[in-house]
Amino acid sequence: MATFTWYLQGTSTTTIEATDLIQFAGGTFGSAITVNAYNSSTHVESAGAADDSSANTPKNNKFISQSGGTGGDSQVDVGAGTVDIDSVTQANCALKINFAHGSSVAVSGWTFYAYDGTTPATAPANIDVRAAEYQEANFTQAEGSGSPVSLADGGAATSHDRYIMVSASPLTVGLKTAFAFRTELTYQ
Repeated sequence: MATFTWYLQGTSTTTIEATDLIQFAGGTFGSAITVNAYNSSTHVESAGAADDSSANTPKNNKFISQSGGTGGDSQVDVGAGTVDIDSVTQANCALKINFAHGSSVAVSGWTFYAYDGTTPATAPANIDVRAAEYQEANFTQAEGSGSPVSLADGGAATSHDRYIMVSASPLTVGLKTAFAFRTELTYQ
């Protein structure tokens, strides 16, 4: 049987359950992000609106620039100042996605993107979402199935992990709740 498990990394990881939300916030849980600014914190919010990740010191990836780094690299703040994204460690990527299968399988065509929560091809409304896999040099504006982040293929194994930096910014005033993340792959 094939399963996906999503985690918000931190001092210890927080499993993101099917009913949980990934909350991008200002400096603290529930705080607003200014229009055209990016998240200063990331949390796992339970269906009861509690911060499930509070005890785990969750990682945060704040988009800084698309091409202002060394050799045109994108830049991110992972809590200790601005760095080129290709220097970010797996442990400092906010998201970890695990694909597991009961038998050893190879994975290919693995993608990750944000969408409106209903139609995979439709980008989230009024939100700028940036994402990149560990060791990439540039962020992708990963909005809708037409512009996903392409994740690395993997040889035969029963467990495959991918580490993703992700950041979001509101483009207009108001609460933004009508979007989701999606990952897809082929395995054999």
